[in-house]
Amino acid sequence: MSALLFLTVVAAITRGSDGGPAARDTLPLVSQPGHGPVQSATRTPTRAPAAERISPPPEADMRTYSGAGDDLVLLQTTEVMFLASLTHRGTSTFIVRPLVRNGPEQPPIVHAVGGYQGTVLVNGHDGKVLHGFAIKADGAWTLALKPVTLARAWTGGPVSGRGDEVLTLSPASPGPTTVRIEHAGSGNVTVHAYGDGSPGILVHEIGTYHGEVPLPAGTSLVTITTDGTWTLTRT
Repeated sequence: MSALLFLTVVAAITRGSDGGPAARDTLPLVSQPGHGPVQSATRTPTRAPAAERISPPPEADMRTYSGAGDDLVLLQTTEVMFLASLTHRGTSTFIVRPLVRNGPEQPPIVHAVGGYQGTVLVNGHDGKVLHGFAIKADGAWTLALKPVTLARAWTGGPVSGRGDEVLTLSPASPGPTTVRIEHAGSGNVTVHAYGDGSPGILVHEIGTYHGEVPLPAGTSLVTITTDGTWTLTRT
């Protein structure tokens, strides 16, 4: 009788309330004294820090592409970071969007109106497996792909520029320091720091900006996204 009861209990546990297999991918909600219900545990993929993805991209893809109007540029699949230096000679919208195989539409790396010239970081935030770019333009354009190691060097003194840019710090920032950021323009300005951990936003403002912000230890790359002029100074 006890053996029959044991088998009945096991059968009830291993089947759901509807007679189907019990779920195994998440943990059930439980309550703890003094706390609300604990959410189901989920398995989320981990991604390498940005600093670990500064490795050579497919060499065959690191060249200059050119065209006029809407087009597609297809590459070998890669999830490492690399640079894209772009130009556009037109009067209407210029949008360059990464393509992810079997994935959703990605946010653009460039979204401008009229002429454009700048350098942006590709795959800096999440290391998606890219296989090309979709380009929307009304004029002639160029797309030059190159390794992160060829980014503009920021050696320690003030560095200035106009528009989108990627700066490399060699060696990386040895400890928390202060960086003074100056921006002149009417549009957005966003400055990101990349290093041992997840990318961090140093500044995200609209219009003219002057201020000092901390530069995290281990920062090896800094990106500036703007259509105005800017100066960065480590103090």
